[in-house]
Parts: sequence; C-alpha cells; structure tokens
Amino acid sequence: MTNYLYQVQIHFKRTILRNKAFFFFDMLLPISFYVLYTKILINGGTPSQLQTWNQNYLISMMIYGCVLGSIITTANTLLSDQVTHFKLFVDLSPISTFQYYSSMAIVFITLNLIASITISVVGILINHISLPITILAKLILINSLGTIPLILIGVLVSLAKRPETVNLLTNLIVFPMAIISGLWWPLEIMPKWLQTIGKLMPTYQLSIIDRAVLKNTNVNISALINIFAWFIILALLFLLVNKLQKQKGIVTQ
Repeated sequence: MTNYLYQVQIHFKRTILRNKAFFFFDMLLPISFYVLYTKILINGGTPSQLQTWNQNYLISMMIYGCVLGSIITTANTLLSDQVTHFKLFVDLSPISTFQYYSSMAIVFITLNLIASITISVVGILINHISLPITILAKLILINSLGTIPLILIGVLVSLAKRPETVNLLTNLIVFPMAIISGLWWPLEIMPKWLQTIGKLMPTYQLSIIDRAVLKNTNVNISALINIFAWFIILALLFLLVNKLQKQKGIVTQ
C-alpha cells in the first residue's frame, strides 16, 4: 500500500508540473461561463429566481469543469506518457497496468475535486451563494466521483495514440456533450430529439443527482443506474480496445 501511495504522489506531482495549462483551463473556462451567465447575460427575475439560477448554474459549471479535467486532461496526460515512453517503462516494470491506471485515476479525481472547490468558491464570492457546508461538500464529492466514467472516456481517447487525433476526439466529445446535456444552457430550449439524447448523457444524470442533493430530496435511482451503466460499458470497451492493441503489438509503441 505504501508503494502504491508513493506512485500516486509521484503521478500527482508530475501531472501538475506537466499540465499546468490544462489544469488552469479546466477551472478558468467554467468560471468564465459562470460569471458570463450569472452576472452579464442575465436580466430580470426576482431575487429568489436569481438565487435558484445561480445555484443551478454553479452545479452545471462544476460538472463542466470535471468534464474538461476528466476527458481533455486525462487524454493528454496519458498520451504524453505514451509519447515520452513512460507507459513503456510501466509495461516493462513490476508495476501492473491496473496500478498505473488506477493511481492515475486517483490523480484525475483529485484534480476534479480541486476544480470543483475552486468554482464553488467563485460562486460564493461573486453571487454570495449560501449553502450549508454539508450540502456543498456533498456536491463537490458527488461531482468528483460521478465523473469517473468520463475519465474512462479520456483513457479511451488516449489510446488513439496520435496527438492530432486525440485533440480532435476530445473536442468532438467534450463540447457537444456539454451542450446537449444542458450544462451551457437549459435543455428545454433544444429540439425534443436532442433532449432525448441529452438525457442519456452521464453529465445530465449527474446534474439530476446534484439538484436532488441541493433540494435535499431523494436521489433519482435511475440516474445512479445510468452513470453506473456508463462506467461498465466504458470499462469493458477499454479492456477490449487494450486487448486488441496488445494483440497487434501497438500498445507500447
């Protein structure tokens, strides 16, 4: 266990030092959207309505920050490990593939945790959002753990091997997912068929769970099942792709 924790520590340090731009991007963009849609582009409404909007949009931007970290930062970090042959070192060392990916997952979850806390602080300072510390802690923890399936998406994208392909795939996944799952603006303004697709996204289901916690109501079980189903499907897909690449002898290239 000590050796494993040491691996996590090393991965955390090198990820922060190597990916400062990605790390700040994960927080800066959601914060910019939050300020834009709660202080600049919002007009009218009662104080109660504005408070509700500020809280709901804070949840959306916390999730969006986790999406950026889970997919873009994960994919680029793991791709860098492949390009610099660090992954080859892992494959040739006593460290198992599971230890490598699980320890890296802990790092990415921690980064999501930090991003969520930072965005929450901005919401409190700018819009004077008042939430019980227990509710806020639950939201931050749920968002960090609820985006584990998205980390798997980032892992899968990194297996594309080529930087231009990875960048293209991350953009094709992240921004459409944010739009159709209602993170940028309400899902209700979109066409019905797009709403149907959006409601299947793990990000939308995570927002459902967050709002239940915010309102102190029962968590929607179907939302939990949706996120768990995404996790199982993506984990199986990763195992399949990784096995196929090993068979072709391209995993450590």
